[in-house]
Formats: sequence, C-alpha cells, structure tokens
Amino acid sequence: AAATRALFQQHRPSHVIHLAAKVGGLFNNTRHNLDFWRRNIHINDNVLHSAYEVGVQKVVSCLSTCIFPDQTTYPIDESMVSSSSPPSSSSPHPS
Repeated sequence: AAATRALFQQHRPSHVIHLAAKVGGLFNNTRHNLDFWRRNIHINDNVLHSAYEVGVQKVVSCLSTCIFPDQTTYPIDESMVSSSSPPSSSSPHPS
C-alpha cells in the first residue's frame, strides 16, 4: 500500500489503466484460489484508494481470470472466446 501510494503521489496521474494482478495459470489458480483472490483484492484496493487520494479522474481495470470457454473445439481463435461460460476453475467457489 505504501509503495502504491508513493507512486501515485509522485506522478499524480489524471487517468489510470490498472493491469496489475497476481496470476499463475489455470492449475496454480485452482490450487491457491483464496491466496490469489486476497492478493488481488489488496492490489485493487491499493490502486483504487491511491487513485482516489490524488484525484484521478478515471480508472480502467481489467479482470484477471481465464477467459477461454469450458466447452470448445481446438484450435481456438478470438471469435470463440465468449462462446460459452469460462471454465469452472475460474469460479470463486470450488467445484
């Protein structure tokens, strides 16, 4: 939190594209889903609160999760990404 706050205070951005996240791939996410969730909540809170403190006008955040469909054929291309629900391993609740 302190490092994030210092960065925002030093640069005082007007707009932020927030891409920071702890990621680790499908199997690592599945094995450590609570740890990933907690770390990402803290990262997001640090960015959003620091942005608020320095008066950022707009923050754009991206979701960090697996986006490929659970039921698909391979090879997969961009047109197929949203063709069905994401894999159950991307759910915040264990299957």
